[in-house]
Amino acid sequence: MAGFQCDKVYYMAHRDLLVLAGVPLSGQPRAGWSVDLPREVKGPGWVPVHDVQMIPFADGSERLCLVLEYEVVTSAPLMEFADLEGRVLELRPG
Repeated sequence: MAGFQCDKVYYMAHRDLLVLAGVPLSGQPRAGWSVDLPREVKGPGWVPVHDVQMIPFADGSERLCLVLEYEVVTSAPLMEFADLEGRVLELRPG
């Protein structure tokens, strides 16, 4: 199983996307994989990764970002996105 250190979460309302910025700890995540948004932080569990991109930030750094469609978290309305920050999230193919 692969891991992803989530440093920051962004909601892009105009595109209805959730973006998890961070660092892969093992494996190379890909679109079509699944990421675990843990139930212990009121997440929905395993959800599909819509896209994976290297995104430039204002400070000049680039971070790997997992892009999720917002609809995958609508079943977990009590989850706070900030609760994902600083966590290692599990990833799996398919």
